[in-house]
Amino acid sequence: MDDGQRLPLGERDAATVMGLCVYSSVVFVQMSSYHWLGNEVIYKSDKIIEAVFLSKWYNFNLRCQKYLIILMERAKRTLTISLYKLVFVSLASLGAVVRGSYSVFALIKARYN
Repeated sequence: MDDGQRLPLGERDAATVMGLCVYSSVVFVQMSSYHWLGNEVIYKSDKIIEAVFLSKWYNFNLRCQKYLIILMERAKRTLTISLYKLVFVSLASLGAVVRGSYSVFALIKARYN
């Protein structure tokens, strides 16, 4: 192999670090978007009862009022998105993932320094 085409060791390491930084940033943005949307589902589902109550339900016919009561009763349970039925997707779980990831990073860094 021609050494002129190969990068010196220091430049290859810098390119690898930059690639890992870009990859990590993209993964973090993607995870953040899923967790933010999961958090929005939780937040909006908590507002359903209030929205139904403020909808002038008393002007509706009796049948519709009964449906609204059923809707309000079902809305007492907060809607969530779960990941493999183990973790709820929210900003709190994103914080836990970031804290856990940093702990593992710090542990590995301490081990090899």
